[in-house]
Amino acid sequence: MLALGGGTTAVLVDRANDQRAAQELADRLAREAQELADAETAYDDAVEDLDSVVDSLTTLATDVDLALTDATSDVDDATLLLDAAPVGVVPEAERTALDTARTDLSTAVDSWGPSQEAPEPPDARPTTTDEIVEATEQVEADVETLTTTLEDTQTGLDTLTTQQDTLADAADALLATVPATSQSYVDTYTVATNASRSEMQVAATGVSPSWSADSSTQLSTFAAAANAVVTSQTDQEWLLANPVHPNRPEIEAFARSLAGGVPVDFAWAPEVNGYGLDGSSGGYATWNTAQYGYSTITLSDNVAERWPEEGVQALVVHETGHAITSKCYDLYSAAPFNSDDEMFATSWAISMGYDDGNGSGEWLYGRPSDEQIAAAAGCR
Repeated sequence: MLALGGGTTAVLVDRANDQRAAQELADRLAREAQELADAETAYDDAVEDLDSVVDSLTTLATDVDLALTDATSDVDDATLLLDAAPVGVVPEAERTALDTARTDLSTAVDSWGPSQEAPEPPDARPTTTDEIVEATEQVEADVETLTTTLEDTQTGLDTLTTQQDTLADAADALLATVPATSQSYVDTYTVATNASRSEMQVAATGVSPSWSADSSTQLSTFAAAANAVVTSQTDQEWLLANPVHPNRPEIEAFARSLAGGVPVDFAWAPEVNGYGLDGSSGGYATWNTAQYGYSTITLSDNVAERWPEEGVQALVVHETGHAITSKCYDLYSAAPFNSDDEMFATSWAISMGYDDGNGSGEWLYGRPSDEQIAAAAGCR
């Protein structure tokens, strides 16, 4: 009985041990399977994060490339604008601000290095848990590194954009000085020819206050016209101090005193309109209503030599009658003149009291009617 009972107990114990071992194996396998599944999930999540940050970096890299190209173009355009903005024509403060902004942007562009290749996960997911965990740790480290790179790159791009805005603002500020500069030249260089000053003002209106690729050409045109005003001032001052004939300044002042405030330039030549030789004298005048309606009177050299003969004075007044046309355009263009240049100038000279037929224009163009002479007297 005892022997039989002992055998039965041993068999039961072995069976329990086998069951326990089987359960432990099952638990271990289940645990390992769960650990593998968890590792695979963590790995897949890490790879998804890596793909996301790589996509973001790729998009940002494209934005950076475009921004660098645009910024490089801005630097080049700013350089051209500075070349077109000589000191003296453009205020020093605005020029310095633009130069500083250009240098800062150029330095920022040069500081960008080449794009780095982003790391990639293994071609295939590892098979063992340990290998997967190790690969996951590497991928997560890459994600952390690339996230930092992404943030730094975005910060750098934002800084670059801000510097571009600063450069554009500096360029706009420089261009905005042109109208005031133009007016200051008009006020300062009063002896320069009206033609040169008018051309400068026209060039000034052609400078857009908003910076663009055309700004350097526009500003260069204005700067050249402004320098021409300075040159004209020097030339005219020299002519006033050293007249070819001593009567020229007197004649020019005489005509200007009658021109009703119309700015008048003078030119002299041996022969004008076919007259000026063999004892004759000639004159010619142009006028316009643009800008401030300046005129240019050209006289033959011998007008100064014959001054102040009555006929020569009448000739000068006749040409001044042409010059003042811009001021009295409505009168000139309506009846009784109907835009007849010579009849208007002749009538005007006679209305001013210069009735010498040879100089007033009467002998060449005919005697104006009393109505025309009276009408011309309304232009002063």
